[in-house]
Amino acid sequence: MNRPSAKQEVAAAALRVAARVGLTALTYEAVAAESGKSKGGVLYHFPTRDDLARAVIERLIGLWEADAERHLGAPFAAASVADRRAAYLLSAIDTSGELDPLGDLSALVDVMHDPALAAIWTAFRDRWVGDISALTTTQQIALAAADGIWVDEAMQQAPYPASSRDAVVAELLRMIRGD
Repeated sequence: MNRPSAKQEVAAAALRVAARVGLTALTYEAVAAESGKSKGGVLYHFPTRDDLARAVIERLIGLWEADAERHLGAPFAAASVADRRAAYLLSAIDTSGELDPLGDLSALVDVMHDPALAAIWTAFRDRWVGDISALTTTQQIALAAADGIWVDEAMQQAPYPASSRDAVVAELLRMIRGD
């Protein structure tokens, strides 16, 4: 495995900081302290605040992509649209991987205030599930429910008993696949 570049290390540190404080409260000083780099080193890789925010979102989406690919179990290009949608849904629901649901939520709430950053997130989602408006109502409900589960678990307020979680996930997968 290759060692991450200094730029990747700074982006990972920036995501950790944004997960704790939100994207709007992200500072070069906090990222420098988290990454073990100087403030100048952070500025070298991300000269503007927008560059730093974009790096956080791109890092977050990279983690979501990797998690969705883990659930896909096949190369993206070789997978069916139904399998891609199911993998995206499982990635939203399954919080056992490298993703931090509360941190992701904290960063993404701030993203929605910036149309350029929101567009990055939307492009990721569209790549995996397609045009939301083209989905059936049942598929849209499945995605909305998965997002709701993700938010509830991020806030540590799962709305259903753990004993029924597998049944809920199975039903959402059936719905998103159009079965």
